[in-house]
Formats: sequence, C-alpha cells, structure tokens
Amino acid sequence: MGIINILEAQTANRIAAGEVVDRPASALKELLENALDAGATRISVEIKGGGRSFLRVTDNGGGIYRDDMPKALLRHATSKICDGADLQEIATYGFRGEALAAISSVSRTEIISRAREETVGTRLTADENGVVMVDTGCPEGTSVIVRDLFYNTPARQKFLKRDATEASACVAVASSAAISRPDVSFSVSVEGERRFYTAGDGKLLPAIYAVYGKAFATGLLPVDTTVESVRAFGFVTSPDQARGSRTMQFFFVNGRPVRSKTAMAALEEAFRSYLPHGKYPGAVLFIDMPLGLTDVNVHPAKLEIKFADERPVFSAVYYAVKNRLSDTGKANPEEAVAEVQTVPQTETRSAPITPPHARPASPLSMSERQAVLAANAMFAAAKAKETSAPSAPKEPRTFSAGIGEEDLAMEPLLRVAQPTEEERKAAEQPAEPQQLQLDERPYWKLLGEAYDAFLIVETEAEVLFIDKHAAHERILYEQLASRKEVHSQTLLSGIPITLLPGEVDLLLENAAYLAEFGFEIEPFGSDTLLVRAVPATLAGTKELKTLLETFASELIGGSRVSFAEKCDRALFTVACKAALKAGIPNDPAHNEWIVKRLLEDESLRFCPHGRPVLHRLPRRELEGYFDR
Repeated sequence: MGIINILEAQTANRIAAGEVVDRPASALKELLENALDAGATRISVEIKGGGRSFLRVTDNGGGIYRDDMPKALLRHATSKICDGADLQEIATYGFRGEALAAISSVSRTEIISRAREETVGTRLTADENGVVMVDTGCPEGTSVIVRDLFYNTPARQKFLKRDATEASACVAVASSAAISRPDVSFSVSVEGERRFYTAGDGKLLPAIYAVYGKAFATGLLPVDTTVESVRAFGFVTSPDQARGSRTMQFFFVNGRPVRSKTAMAALEEAFRSYLPHGKYPGAVLFIDMPLGLTDVNVHPAKLEIKFADERPVFSAVYYAVKNRLSDTGKANPEEAVAEVQTVPQTETRSAPITPPHARPASPLSMSERQAVLAANAMFAAAKAKETSAPSAPKEPRTFSAGIGEEDLAMEPLLRVAQPTEEERKAAEQPAEPQQLQLDERPYWKLLGEAYDAFLIVETEAEVLFIDKHAAHERILYEQLASRKEVHSQTLLSGIPITLLPGEVDLLLENAAYLAEFGFEIEPFGSDTLLVRAVPATLAGTKELKTLLETFASELIGGSRVSFAEKCDRALFTVACKAALKAGIPNDPAHNEWIVKRLLEDESLRFCPHGRPVLHRLPRRELEGYFDR
C-alpha cells in the first residue's frame, strides 16, 4: 500500500503561501504588481490594522474578464506568460500566477472587477465557505480587498509585528512602486490618513519629493550614462548630503525594484574619494538593459536579480555617478573630504566629548612627590622662623584667580599670610613639619601617545598600551546604557532627522523607552523626527544628525530580538561613532580622563564589540628583554 498523498488544492495553496506572502507588505507588493501589469494609471491603496485586518488596492487598469475570474484564484494561472520560452524575457512584474491563489488561501478575499469591453462587473468572494461570484455594478478596473490575513494560520500571525510596523512596511512597498512608475498616480492611506500622493505625470524628481520628502529630494544630482547595452540613470545625493546608513539607496532594474549588491558596490565605489569613512550616499537609480541579460526568477518575492554579465552593470552605475561628481567641481578627493567634514551643524558645541573636569586629578608621580615633600620642609622652616622673630603686621597675600586643580597639591605654598592667634599659640609648641597628604591610589603616569591611537601609561609594575578609541567607546557605552544615572541635554534648537516611515513609527512608538536613555523626540511631519534632547554624554558630539540616523537604522533592523535588545545593540554603534577616533590628535586632558576611568573600573577591558581595550607589558618582562 502506497503512502504518498496528493494534497488537495487548498492545502497546497496554504503551504505555497508561505513562500509568496509572509506579511501584509508582501501581499500588497503582489497586488500592486498586478495593477501595474494591468496598465493602470491610477492606483489607490488603503491600509487598516497594519494590513492584516484590511487591505484594499484599487486601480483603473484593464480589469478581469468575467470568464477569467474563477481562474484568477488558481495556482500557476496567469495572463503574463504562455510557455517556458517567455521566461527568457519577462517584461511584466508578475509572471508566476501564484499571488492571488496564495493570498486568497490565507485570508478572506474579495475581488471586484470590470473589463473595458464589459458593461457589468463581477464580484468574487473567497473565504472558508468557498468561492462565490455574482454580477455587480462597478467602474472599469479592479479592486482587491484582503481581510483577516492569516486568520486560518495562527502560527503565521505570531510572527507579525505591531500594526504600525506592518503598516510602515506596506507604505515602504507602495513607495518603491510609486518611484518605479512615476507615470502612474499613487495614493496611499493608513487608517484613513493619506501618507503620500504622486501626480503620475512621468516626472521622477517630483515623485521622489512626494514619497521621500523635501529633505531627501532637495539637492539630488541627476546622472545618466550608457555602457554597452546598459543604461544607468536617476539621481544621487551630493557628498554633503551623505547619510550614516544605506537606507536611502534604491535600485530598479528594468523598472523592477531589486536589491543588487553589484549596483550598490558601484555606487559606493564612485563616492569613495568624496566621502569619509562611515558615510553612505543616497540614490534612486534605474538600470535599463536587454531583458534577456537578466534573470528575475531567483527569489520568491522577486527582490533579487541575476545578471548574465555584471561588468557592464557595474561600469554603467560607476561612471554615471563618477562623471557627475567630477562635474560638481570636487575633483580633488582631499578637498571633497574636508568639505564634507566641515559641514555646519545645528548643534553649537563642537568638542567630541566634554570630560567632567578640565584636567582630571591623577596620582602624583615620584618626582612630583619628592618636590612636594621638599616644598613642605621649606614651608615648615619658614613658618618656624616667622614665629620666632615677630615683625610688623603684613597685609595678607591673596590669590583670587588662576589656581587650577594642579595647584591644589601645592596649596601650602600659596597660603603665606599673617599668622592668626591660634597659629601663634601653636608655633610656641615644638614645631613639626607639616606634611601634605599624598594620594594613596596606585601610581600611574601617562607617558605619551603612539600614532595618535595608542596611549602609553606607566604604573609601578607594568606598562599599559591603551587603544583610545576602543576605551572611549566602552566608557561611552557604559554611560549611555546606565539609565539609572542618565542626564539629558536639551539642544538649543531641535535637530530634524528625515527617516523612512518605518523608522519614524518605530521610534515614536518607543519614545518613552528612548527617553530613559536620554533621547527626547517628537514627530515633525510624516517622515521626520525632531530631536529635542540627547544624552549629556553625546551633547558635544560632532555630526550628531548622522549619529542619530545610524541609531534609528540599527533599531529598525529585521532581527526578531526584543526592542530592548535592539536598543542595546544600537548603543554599540552610537558609542563607536561618538568615540575619539584613532589617528586624529585630541586634547591631552581627554587622554588622561580615559586612563583615569579605565584604572578606576576593572570591568572596562573590552569594547562593546568584543575587542580588547588595553595590552599589558610587565616591568619584569621588559627588564628581562634587556638583561637587567
């Protein structure tokens, strides 16, 4: 007796749906692609409950014929291709015929459509009770309504995130579709509030402005170059508008939004001599090439693409961007980098980190101890001589200014004044030399700095080599992560930060939690946040806007760890970018402050990323090397 079963169609569709539809955003992507393939010039998207409770896509395309309506829900039923030969040159967004079948198998789906040649429309409903089709009056085009997504697959629902997060992912998908087709008018609403609207006039820059906002669209540089049969065109940001992450890099191959490592590498290589390390360009780049030189059938969501030859693709993107950057008058890489690094910031304070004291008190060296002892002996002898030979009263000598922490150890020498009555009586007793209380903390001395990166510190038993960047990074991380003692620094003027909609929603949802770390944010438009306060530790950090962009990018990451864990990991990046940089000279007082903090806390021995902070060279080993 055989044991192999042939699954029924509904079960097979639910299994296959996991590959095509894993969240509301992927369902929306498939519906938008169908609308564009139908020749629509106007598309409306409505999202409620993050897309899981209600999702509607309405278009004015060619519609679905009544006779084809029942076939629309069958797997591998499509009007896009006819046979295997058509896979060699796919000119449409969809072609597999799986989208509606997958969506209808895990939701309550309703399709209302009328083809151009028909006078009466058709309404089809598909749910747990089966498929029902009736005549209805409707305009030309198609409207697909998806309700209760994953109602019959509870395990899939558990993987969905908050409604706001899922809605933001849907908006991101619609944004990508709107940019890919500026000749189509898009209207996107979430919970009844319009997120963006494009005119559909075929102009790319106004579409970018409508979708991603003024901050990103203003100052974009047009690019256009053809290499062999590949044309790369679109817009890139100027070097002074670079960002702290790659979130604003968008690539389209033959109008299809894709993730392309080849295009990304070419873009960043063209910007290499124009941007400092850690900054990334933004771009909206289109790559047009013969259909036969691409393969889009390599990913269930069609987000990845393979090229028959990557060389012309890389060259087209690289030279399109490089030639444009050369035209901006920034041919000298050093001048370009300097220009980017000196962009005025809204924050007025410019010191990388303001230590708690101008010069931290450190234990006295052996030579300083001997000098203080000698000074005390001289002071005691002078005082004994004064008390044994009375003289005319003197005006007390005072020092009202110019005494710093380094002078505190020599305070007895600064207090040579007329003795008081108590002092006169005490002087009649046998005089004992007054001794300064020497610091009982372990002796250390900062000898210097090698390569503007490694601090060299002498102690009684060893020489320490400290990586100043790693050490400062760890210190900053501990200060940021210790929310019990966090202090916020209100900025003189709020810093506006333009982010992707998903990043904005996520940060606003967790504004109270971020406030525990010292960040105070508020909405400033649909795609912008206004940062009102930051942790006092970061108040003087240069390029605070870039740092916060990177912080938001880390929090929006796709990993399934908790938000608290994401926040902790994001602090790694914040501390790294705010820390003193290796190879760049800084105030010696900052170096002393770092050494003092490390020696006070034995736990500060590794940076947040796990790299060692210091290396020890025992004195015994050093003496043995020289046979001493």
